[in-house]
Amino acid sequence: MTATPDEPAAGAATEIRYRPMRAEDVPTCARVLKAAIDDYSGRLNQPPIPADLGPVERIIAHVLATDPARAWVGVADDGVGGGERVLAFANAYVRGGTWYLAALMVHPSVQAAHVGSALMDRAQAGFEPAPGMAIPSPDAPLDTGLTSWGMSTDALQPISNALYAKRGIIARVPAWRMGGEVRRWSAFPRLPAGLRLVPFEAVAGDGPTGAERLEAMVAELDQEVLGFAHPQDHGWMAREGRLGFLAVDRGDGRALGYAYGSGTGRVGPVAAADPALHPSLIGIAIRETPVLGPVATWVLGSSDEAMRALLDAGLRYDGLPGLFCWSHDRHPFRRYLPAAMAII
Repeated sequence: MTATPDEPAAGAATEIRYRPMRAEDVPTCARVLKAAIDDYSGRLNQPPIPADLGPVERIIAHVLATDPARAWVGVADDGVGGGERVLAFANAYVRGGTWYLAALMVHPSVQAAHVGSALMDRAQAGFEPAPGMAIPSPDAPLDTGLTSWGMSTDALQPISNALYAKRGIIARVPAWRMGGEVRRWSAFPRLPAGLRLVPFEAVAGDGPTGAERLEAMVAELDQEVLGFAHPQDHGWMAREGRLGFLAVDRGDGRALGYAYGSGTGRVGPVAAADPALHPSLIGIAIRETPVLGPVATWVLGSSDEAMRALLDAGLRYDGLPGLFCWSHDRHPFRRYLPAAMAII
């Protein structure tokens, strides 16, 4: 039995216990996220997040499925029928040598009780740490093999951001959500003559080894741009209905960039060996997946070419910025636009 987190059961215990997240916790975790964000943003006269939590649930479920050892919840007795209610959660994942925190959310009723730190310990370690045990961190990764630690956060959360910074994950670059109608298509030039556009599906459908060749092409580019391949996240993009497109060198056939678009207007992720390709790649994502209405994407403050092209096209900043935090200043966001703050 799990009570709704924003409707605490009468007489419920306040002692928090921690356990691994389970698939049935996902809807409740999404409600914890909404309660936490709406609480602090509402005090700053910001609008609540949408009531439809389906997209949030799908991201939480995806991260859980790919790295369950780093997904944890904080629970309390429900005070009614001997069950429990989820009041906090954290889920992180590892891709290659990079650890990334997708979300850490604590219900307002139990904030300031060190719940966030306890969940962070477990998400960083990937297991229940024994009392006094050293926790892997950017400064002392122990034998984890990790070389980069990252996460996204909200510029409105100075206390949480200080917690992450004390652990060596420093806010490096702002992330803006941009949206609107494309008014000047000239801002998105066609690909240079030496490159050709190839849809993902054209490669995947080209013979019995097409899918493997597509995965290898994308993985090679991801390794160059991000420092790791993440085919599991590309699989999630496909399940979300996003369509991928490659910019392929006409000479050697190597992928020098890719971009995703969708019928809902969402653009991203976008990766480029040379960030000068970002305007062309963004244009491909929008032109090849036309929508009736506005488009939206995340763009980083370090992505000069993408930012200028989007503004020139007529898109505008939507809301307050987020922050991407990284354990070193060699973050990948000069050449990469993420799909979402939780999925890089």
